[in-house]
Amino acid sequence: MQFIKKTIINLGFIIALLSFSIHANAQKSEVALGQYVNPMIGTSGHSHTFPGATTPFGMIQLSPTNGFKNWDWCAGYHYSDTIIKGFAHNHISGSGLTGLGDILFMPTTGIPQLSAGIESDPDAGYRSRFSHKNESARAGYYAVFLEDYNIQVELTATPRVGVHKYTCLKGDTLNVIIDPTHLMTGAIINTGLEFISDTEIIGFKHSIGASEGNRKVYFYAKFSKPFLENKLALNDSVKEDEVVVNGPNTKSFVRFDVSNGESVEVKVALSFVDYDGAKRNYQAEAKNLTFAGALDLAENRWNEKLSKITVSGSEEEKRMFYTAMYHSFISPNSISDVDGNYIVEGKRFHSDFDQYSNFSIWDTYRALHPLYTIIEHAKTRDFVNSLISRHTVSKVGLPGWELNGYDNNTMIGYNAVAPVAEAILKDIPGIDSEEAYDAIKVAAFSSEKHSLNYDVNGMEYYSKDGFIPGEIGCSVSKTTEQNYYDWTIARVASKLGRTADAALFEKRSLGFLELYNEKEQFLWPKLLDGSWLAMDLTSWDDLQRNYVSGNIWAYSAYTPHAMGAMINRMGGTKEYEKWLDRIMSDTTKLSGGSHVDISGFIGKYAHGDEPGHQMPYLYNYVGAPHKTQKLVRQVTQTMYFDNPEGFVNNEDMGQMSSWYIFSTLGFYPVNPASLQYEIGTPHYKYAKIKMENGKIFEIRADKVSSKNMYIQSVTWNGEAYPFTFIKHEDIMKGGMLEFEMGEFPSDWGTNR
Repeated sequence: MQFIKKTIINLGFIIALLSFSIHANAQKSEVALGQYVNPMIGTSGHSHTFPGATTPFGMIQLSPTNGFKNWDWCAGYHYSDTIIKGFAHNHISGSGLTGLGDILFMPTTGIPQLSAGIESDPDAGYRSRFSHKNESARAGYYAVFLEDYNIQVELTATPRVGVHKYTCLKGDTLNVIIDPTHLMTGAIINTGLEFISDTEIIGFKHSIGASEGNRKVYFYAKFSKPFLENKLALNDSVKEDEVVVNGPNTKSFVRFDVSNGESVEVKVALSFVDYDGAKRNYQAEAKNLTFAGALDLAENRWNEKLSKITVSGSEEEKRMFYTAMYHSFISPNSISDVDGNYIVEGKRFHSDFDQYSNFSIWDTYRALHPLYTIIEHAKTRDFVNSLISRHTVSKVGLPGWELNGYDNNTMIGYNAVAPVAEAILKDIPGIDSEEAYDAIKVAAFSSEKHSLNYDVNGMEYYSKDGFIPGEIGCSVSKTTEQNYYDWTIARVASKLGRTADAALFEKRSLGFLELYNEKEQFLWPKLLDGSWLAMDLTSWDDLQRNYVSGNIWAYSAYTPHAMGAMINRMGGTKEYEKWLDRIMSDTTKLSGGSHVDISGFIGKYAHGDEPGHQMPYLYNYVGAPHKTQKLVRQVTQTMYFDNPEGFVNNEDMGQMSSWYIFSTLGFYPVNPASLQYEIGTPHYKYAKIKMENGKIFEIRADKVSSKNMYIQSVTWNGEAYPFTFIKHEDIMKGGMLEFEMGEFPSDWGTNR
């Protein structure tokens, strides 16, 4: 018998309830920075963020989902949605890769249905219509009104437990559908559910997918009141009197009698290890918490993180900045239980520190991890030690792109070397430098991992010549990326007194010079016989194969560790400046289709993809810092949005946001391992960074505005400062960096 869904909505009651919830929470955090966070930013366009509730670096990302419909649903939700399938407990933030989406819960009323139905016909299943007018989100909190059921859903989280609150606006029988088969991509191998009391259920999902490998997730859920009825189903058929079911398609529902305005709460703990881990996670984090208590803790966690940096500015500027901070603190994510147990590549291990995964390091080594080295030393230690343990403990080697403990090798190169080396060079405490060095050195010779999704690895050529030949796909991209990683290894080797290794990796780091095509003035694929690969620069077709994301302009400028060498090869600072000018002003159209990530153009500079993120700052190296200042302002004002579109492309797990954080503060890590940051243009009259060592780094910008973007003069602790960079050690010591700003370029910084 099919249930005809209710569509009559008590709008007055909904509005009153939402108003009360928002007002109550605004009162208790009136001056808290979390009030400026808008998780809806980035949920539209191609940004791929999710709006749901999470805590900093937590295991749980409890968010509405419609599954993976196409590329714009990588996080399970898109702002174009008007239908909700349910609420799943983990999602990837802002990535071009999809996965997770574990353990779906969905509240309904009337006769329960076990099929979700289809989006074009939500009445055929348990899906519900909703409106963005009745949806709200802030740091640690998400709420939505399910129109078909007259249910107000509120979500919050602890690090390992999702906390739900369902309020029925009209007395009825409340159902909660529990679906362990939900996933974003891949295939279900097995699932299982078991009722263990009249308020508790446990279950698991075993799935396999290209981005996640062969994995299991377990959950323990406890409701706030006893069930009126509880049933298990196999293949969508209810199994009467059964308390345990197993199979590829299991589901369950529980029912409660509720009066008008009554709420039912449920706390759902996850573990990637076993049921005991899920139960211990619940007991440690949520056993004695109500929804309100969990929300308080989540908001406090976010406010503690957000308060590491304070900025002045308008409401919009603060909303943009603190939402960027929020997105920068979502991942990497915890994969270990409170008892220290965790899974990597299907094997169980134990750790005496929190283990993390979900490392999209090809994106995030450029700005996100450098941001952590300033304001997140404790977490940087755990992130880096997690990576090192893949070499020392689980013996799988440093990952290329790790999701939930599984290295899917999605991106090129041995990119995990970069944040590990940077942490050693910046003396992050709690890292064994010798173990770390062994891990990054081994990665630099591996031919069994890295780049496999972009043609063959090419390590046999690279280790001999320092570059990868044009017969191998994406040869320039692989060469330039790995040249940078080698340079960071050389710096670590030098720091540890390994002089022979330092010389070897220093030499390898300059391999890109062999790929400079003087006629074309680009880094160009060179064939094994020494000739240049034929390419048509009027079409994207050749660029797609030979450059990751098809961006010859970004990768020809990607020599952050050897800018002097590249500038000299191009004929000096004036010629390099002209070359940059041509790129930034080149508006010619190319035929064919570009890679999906190529977007956000200024000329041929594409801010939507990471390899070019350093480009606006390269004018500093040729004595034209005013051009950097103008470009940075142009990017922040035209490619970041205070609305659901959010970004010009994938937010990429904090990289796009951390670029914005650095760039609006006024400096950026073009070469993170160089221990210095290039000065761009400050956006705020005042900003303060609080380090974990107790020091304060302050930035003042007199007369700054959208027009007054040009630096006239700079002082550091009261002394004139002529340099276009600032050292990491000076930031960490604390002090005052003061800018005098104006509407027109000056000669400050022209004598670098």
